[in-house]
Amino acid sequence: MAGSIFYLAPVDNASGKIFGKKQKFVAVRRKQGKRQRGCAVMGERTTPYGANEIAWQEKFAQICAATRERMIDPNHVAQDQADFAAQSKYKTFYQYVWNLMRAEIEGE
Repeated sequence: MAGSIFYLAPVDNASGKIFGKKQKFVAVRRKQGKRQRGCAVMGERTTPYGANEIAWQEKFAQICAATRERMIDPNHVAQDQADFAAQSKYKTFYQYVWNLMRAEIEGE
């Protein structure tokens, strides 16, 4: 058995494993009628997105798309893998190519 669950007054749903004192317990408050199965934390944004946030989201999407394209482009893959093996700053190949594309798009 996983242990005992004691519901507190303000807690609508409990999520996470409850087994002894070593496991984490997360109490999540959800709107009435919006209860979903599984563990999720939901919130509402109270302010609209600003112009700088929208610009960064679009730039981030552009960098991610360019990274995916470059990682499957046979003209660049071999050279990028060799350059990645020669460096030690980035731990993953995706991280390395993502930063290459960021520098290229931002004009660094």
